[in-house]
Amino acid sequence: MDEKIMHYPVTVAKYVLRFMIIMLALSMIFGAAHLTYIWVTGLLSPDPLYFVLDIHELFEIYGMILILVVGYELMKAISIILHSEKIPFLQILRIAIIAISNKMITLDIHKTDLNQMIGLACIMVSIGVAYFCFNQKECIMDSDVHSIK
Repeated sequence: MDEKIMHYPVTVAKYVLRFMIIMLALSMIFGAAHLTYIWVTGLLSPDPLYFVLDIHELFEIYGMILILVVGYELMKAISIILHSEKIPFLQILRIAIIAISNKMITLDIHKTDLNQMIGLACIMVSIGVAYFCFNQKECIMDSDVHSIK
């Protein structure tokens, strides 16, 4: 009886994960199209220097590329969870490292106060320590995913 009751929420969760993968894929397609549009309009602008992009445009392009990378890694993690019913901790930590690195790369130092920079540094150090600890555990246990059961 309990197995039948627990079967329905798990089934619903799997459909929600499939829907999230579809939404991520569509977001990545539209993001890549928007990135291409920004890049082409920047290069084809009527300026005398055709192939020179402004620093703000470059930051916008780099930020969008890194967001697409985070979306791709997140889609891979969700598909691993969906197909194997295991949580890939190392891959999720890699996604967090990429996301925080994205924030740090595209950070405007002149508009950011000291507390935000210290907070981002603390987050980066804590994620790095967690990744190191899980990676050391992986060397000992020789397993990249952990069961959610």
